[in-house]
Amino acid sequence: MINKRLQSELHFGQWVVISFIIVLSTLMLHDASTRDDVLSASYAKLKQLKSANLDDPEIAQTARDLDYLYRATYFQTQDRQSYGFMLLGIAFLTLCMLLVFERYLFSPELKVPQTNDRSSEHERKERLIYSVCGVALLVLILLIVKFTIFNTSHTTHQVAKAPPTALVSKQQTPAIPINRNIALQEASKHWPQFRGSILPNQNSLPVNWNFKTKWQTNIPLPGFNSPVVWGDRIFLAGGNESKRSIYCFDTKDGVLVWQASCSTAPVYPDLTEDTGVSAPTLCVDNARVYGIFATGEMICCDHAGNILWQRQLPTPDIMYGYASSPLLLGDRLIIQYDIESSQTLYAIDVLTGKDIWKSQRQTSASWSTPIAKISEEHTIIFTAGNLAAEGIDAATGKILWKNEELGGEVATSAIVHHNDFFFSNTGAMTAKFTADKGEIKFKNDYVPAPDVASPVYINNSFLLFTSGGSVIGIDTTTGKESFEHNFDNGFYASPVVVADKIIAVNLDGELFQLNTSEHSLVVEGQYSIGKKVVSIPALHRGNIIVRTADNQLIYLESVP
Repeated sequence: MINKRLQSELHFGQWVVISFIIVLSTLMLHDASTRDDVLSASYAKLKQLKSANLDDPEIAQTARDLDYLYRATYFQTQDRQSYGFMLLGIAFLTLCMLLVFERYLFSPELKVPQTNDRSSEHERKERLIYSVCGVALLVLILLIVKFTIFNTSHTTHQVAKAPPTALVSKQQTPAIPINRNIALQEASKHWPQFRGSILPNQNSLPVNWNFKTKWQTNIPLPGFNSPVVWGDRIFLAGGNESKRSIYCFDTKDGVLVWQASCSTAPVYPDLTEDTGVSAPTLCVDNARVYGIFATGEMICCDHAGNILWQRQLPTPDIMYGYASSPLLLGDRLIIQYDIESSQTLYAIDVLTGKDIWKSQRQTSASWSTPIAKISEEHTIIFTAGNLAAEGIDAATGKILWKNEELGGEVATSAIVHHNDFFFSNTGAMTAKFTADKGEIKFKNDYVPAPDVASPVYINNSFLLFTSGGSVIGIDTTTGKESFEHNFDNGFYASPVVVADKIIAVNLDGELFQLNTSEHSLVVEGQYSIGKKVVSIPALHRGNIIVRTADNQLIYLESVP
């Protein structure tokens, strides 16, 4: 009685699974056909916009927004399709298991053999043949459903060929040209990358240099990168040996909105604790967030946390760990990848993750972040390595000039003002370079130079913030030291200039607003965070966001 009841339940389960497979397959086919209609209409609109005048900022912005919605819809339906096939696979496996249980748990009743009965050996072979045919039929049905959906969804839209194994990309739609000037102007209203925006930042300063903690939250994984901000979202990264992640927090309450992770690096490199796997700062624009880790993994997400593309660069064999932050120039991401085995500068398409160009250079390892001089004629990228400084054409990757007078372990970045680059690193040099030819206008080897914090330019002064606590002012015309100001502790976080004021934080967590007079540094405001800080603070609508060394994210609200 029990056996019959169990066998009846197995039969019921089989019919339930079969019904589920039929219903799910029908829904997937309907979803594919509906998606194709929606995407076809969006694609036609995109083509119409592309044929219009994309120099018009409003049309260009509409095209970018529509492109974003198109891709978001496409990826959501792709995800539904993937989950659907996964469920179909599980259902087929469940059905096979139920059939096997019934066949081998409940042997057929024995009957008196007749002269024409088949042998038991023949029966076993027959069962085996039926089982194999049944499984083959199920697999065939699955393939038919899959390729029917695939062909339906691709009748109108041409999808790019699969990328190489080093690059995994979901970018399938035609690229909407990105106007670099418009993108950089828009970025200056936010805090989009290392040291803020490339163009003068338009964030407002705190009304008073007096703050209260609006909220404070833990960051799930450690890292020494600095927060970046777009709108009401804060983005930063963290990682360990098992996982590397990008995090998105809400500026209103510090809630973790989403996280996107990668863990596919072939090798986890040797790293020191003071560098770690997540030292490079992220970049963000109006649609995407970009990150790179000391494993060589690159990841790009949209603002909803969906991964748009991933890429694996060669494992960075470099002392301490890879720490150079990417530079975002509108349509391309500049990666200074100066490791022991090779020194390469990449220009990577932000939409696809593929190389626009890459420049192999004969220099040496470094931890410096590139900077760019923007002009209507052409954009020049400045890179500093342990042996040389170089000027590189951002459009082609061509090396325009090279100065091989550097040395030491270069970790700081240059600063640009008008047609000159200013650079200082201990063991290398303190100098002013012409942007177009790399000619040295002045050089000063007698001042204490920084080894971590990058310098700033303000009021005709080139300021060096050292890890020993000294701030040295260099006259930008003569190159001579004009003043020195000493603090109780040194600076690891690079200072930034906003609205003709310097924002800086030292290792004690003392947050400063600074300015200069003719021969001195002026402290206009000071606030104690009370925790060690090595990351650059970010500005957000007159308030300040800080990542502390113990992995806390703090939103400081300016109060009267």
